[in-house]
Amino acid sequence: MSVLDHPVASRAEASFSAAGVEPSDALPLRPKLAFAGAAYERKFVRYYHDFYYRYAQVSLVVGIMLILTDFLVDRLAFDNEPANLYRVQICLPLLGIGIAYSFTRYARRHWQSVMSGFIVLLACSLFWVLLVIDGEGGMGLKSWVGILNFTFLEFVILGVQFRYALTSGIIILLMFETAMQVEFGGNFGTFCYWSYHVVTLFVLAAGIGWWREFLLRKDFSTQTTLKAAKDSLKNQNVLLEIEVEKRTRRIQQTQDATIVILASLVETRDNETGNHIRRTQQYVKALARRLQSHPVFAGYLVEHQIDILFKSAPLHDIGKVGIPDSILLKPGKLDPEEFEIMKTHTTLGHNAIENAERQLGMTVDFLSCAKEIALSHQEKWDGSGYPRRLIGNAIPISARLMAVADVYDALTTRRVYKDAMGHDQAVAIILEGKGSHFDPDVVDAFAEITDEFRDIAGRYAD
Repeated sequence: MSVLDHPVASRAEASFSAAGVEPSDALPLRPKLAFAGAAYERKFVRYYHDFYYRYAQVSLVVGIMLILTDFLVDRLAFDNEPANLYRVQICLPLLGIGIAYSFTRYARRHWQSVMSGFIVLLACSLFWVLLVIDGEGGMGLKSWVGILNFTFLEFVILGVQFRYALTSGIIILLMFETAMQVEFGGNFGTFCYWSYHVVTLFVLAAGIGWWREFLLRKDFSTQTTLKAAKDSLKNQNVLLEIEVEKRTRRIQQTQDATIVILASLVETRDNETGNHIRRTQQYVKALARRLQSHPVFAGYLVEHQIDILFKSAPLHDIGKVGIPDSILLKPGKLDPEEFEIMKTHTTLGHNAIENAERQLGMTVDFLSCAKEIALSHQEKWDGSGYPRRLIGNAIPISARLMAVADVYDALTTRRVYKDAMGHDQAVAIILEGKGSHFDPDVVDAFAEITDEFRDIAGRYAD
């Protein structure tokens, strides 16, 4: 796809065409090189100025090499030419001064006008040297070919902008014509002959210089258009990323709200549990953090999974919405039949979440974790739990963490069927259940952060 085919460029071009106005980067094919937009023209001038400044310094070094070469060639061909040394004595110091001056702050800011004036001064000095050489019987006229290569081709084609080069080139041309008039005097035919070749060379150099800058401007326009298109696409990508982030955050907020609503249903049915779901949520997170560096749990308890555990924990008793009030709210101990019904809250919760996943037609991480916790948080390490009587590592890690959190909270809070137990007594009971009721590693982690459990219990007390 070309630059003009790009949507950004196409829209811009269409809008300018509709308004009957040239776009700012339009470059009419005319003798005066300038973009249609003044601001765009200034931008190009700054680009040219910065880009070609170092090259202008290199051009001065090339000028020194050309002057030396021309001197050596004339020296070898005409050893007895006494004035040949003048070009070295005058022109080389001028070039050296030019190189040194090019590093000054003023020259750096105005190097194009400084360079143009400097080349005119150098050309004037060279023409004077050549006239002196001719006056002493040397071959000044024949050596002007090398000088013209420098003053016209090197300067006009490769150096400063065309508008500076054209002005300086015309001045140099007039000086050259004046030098020839002095040299040939009344020999009008010879003067016209050399003038024809010099003017032809000047027109050719000026034409090449104009075309070079025209192509350079077109390339600048192409590059800036591409950059504008790239920046536009980058901005669009940033906007898309922000929008995706906003929508993701909304989805997460919706998930959190859904969890709170579902968990609140349990609190509505079993209102004496109060902040039970908030405390168990914090207990699970504290245990997960403690076990994060444990070799057995490190692969599972990554940051993302801990966030999922934190989100899923409130749904561990969601199945209790299906338990009759006569059992759920019974103030005394449940009889065997009632206990069997109470145990079904694990499968009821699991099946409800699984049905929700099925209707969504996709697997959701936090729902998958919530299913594990709802189904298996009443399993015991020795296999005496329910509903599937899982043993040891067959119990999901999420359920093992919830088992400790759930029992600690049940022991330390008042329920319809019992009074609250003290923290130390609850800790002793959990430690006693190590290897029978609870995963030994999880109990060890719990033993190390019992103070944190007590702080959480106090912070979210009923």
